[in-house]
Amino acid sequence: MIISKVSIVKGEDRKENIINAISLIKADIAETIKTKKSKKLFIKINAIDSNFPLACTHIDALEAVLSIFYSKFNEIIVGDNTFVFTKYKGGIYKNILKKFPKIILSDLTEFESDNIEFKTLTGKCTGKVSLLPRNAFTISLALPKTHDTFVYTGCLKNMFGCVVENRGSLHAMNLYNRMFLNKYAKSNLLKWQNLIEVIEKTKPDLCILDGYEGMEGNGPMFGTKVDLGLAICSLDGINLDKIAAKICGFDYVPYLSLLSDKNQRDAEIIIKGFNNLDEISKKFKPHYNYKYQITTKTDFFPLLDVKLFLSLLKRSYRLRDKILSKIIKTNSTPLCLPNSKDLNT
Repeated sequence: MIISKVSIVKGEDRKENIINAISLIKADIAETIKTKKSKKLFIKINAIDSNFPLACTHIDALEAVLSIFYSKFNEIIVGDNTFVFTKYKGGIYKNILKKFPKIILSDLTEFESDNIEFKTLTGKCTGKVSLLPRNAFTISLALPKTHDTFVYTGCLKNMFGCVVENRGSLHAMNLYNRMFLNKYAKSNLLKWQNLIEVIEKTKPDLCILDGYEGMEGNGPMFGTKVDLGLAICSLDGINLDKIAAKICGFDYVPYLSLLSDKNQRDAEIIIKGFNNLDEISKKFKPHYNYKYQITTKTDFFPLLDVKLFLSLLKRSYRLRDKILSKIIKTNSTPLCLPNSKDLNT
């Protein structure tokens, strides 16, 4: 059985936590950099929307990583395929260029890509995924959050941001059908398989989870802060995310379970600043539709995800009419609204 090291540090300073977590496995990291034989570094941050700073990689976390790796590479790309980079050309991350001028901020579209096949409820379709993680030493720098589709998101789910074309198809259904929870559950196995396909094509060489703060509830954007004071680092993203998810109170995350079945490795946990995992673990409040994220059963009425429905209606009257038209055309069975327990509100 292959054994992978996972370092976990608890402390009062975000940067120090990350630097210490990296230092605990620095010999293994150095060997991996040597084996990769690339003078290019790619730091895949999580930059979903800078208007929601709790949902994004913190600038201090990025500085901590760069303080260690900046001098080791000739070319450094920091990016994510989100409008933070497509529209705002790096947004809040532009400030990092003053201290680290050779960095390229990127939405990843200028780099070589390859086709990826997504399975959906209506058949197969093709997207494109960046080959940058294959060609550069790649660090996934993420944070622990609940998720509106995949229960938990950390370092591996973060690599979804390397899909540069047709990324919505990863969800195996269009946004309108995501409102109907029976269809949502029916598509779950396809979603998990699609995400695993992305992860396997974009596998990071090093995973760093900035767990100084986490997000619970309606992540990955609209949740609330949980203070953890942690940093976790490993060359093995599966074990890192499994351990991090457990620290957040999630024993079962479907895509991580499937990945673990395919890539079984024991973990050697190296700790600093605490005595055992129970001491640092917290029970995160899950996303309100959590129970529909972990099932493939569809033996219930097409419950309507009221929160998603209402959020779409608020966008515009024209969109409201389009949604209602879609509902009428595609759903002949009566709608049931989840009760307050189902909504977890």
